[in-house]
Amino acid sequence: MKKRTKVLTFMVMLFVICVFCGYTRLHQKSKVLEKEQKQVEADIRKAKKKKQELKEKKKYIKTREFVEKTATEKFGLLYPDEYLLKPKE
Repeated sequence: MKKRTKVLTFMVMLFVICVFCGYTRLHQKSKVLEKEQKQVEADIRKAKKKKQELKEKKKYIKTREFVEKTATEKFGLLYPDEYLLKPKE
C-alpha cells in the first residue's frame, strides 16, 4: 500500500508541475499577444488619422484657393493687373 501511495503522490506532483509549466507558457504568450494587440491598435489609430488628413487635403485640392496658389507658385501664372513680388536671395 505504501508503494501505491508513493506512486500516486509522484503522479499527482508530476501532473501539478505539468499544469504549472503549461500555465506559465500560456501566460507569457498572452502578454506577448497583448503587446502586439496594443501595437496594432496604435497603428489603426495612426491610419485613421492619416485617412482623415488625406480627406481634408482632397477637399482643399478641390478649392479655388489651391488652384490659384498652385498656378502662381509652380507656373508663375497671374491674373491680369496682378504683380508677383519676390524677395532678393
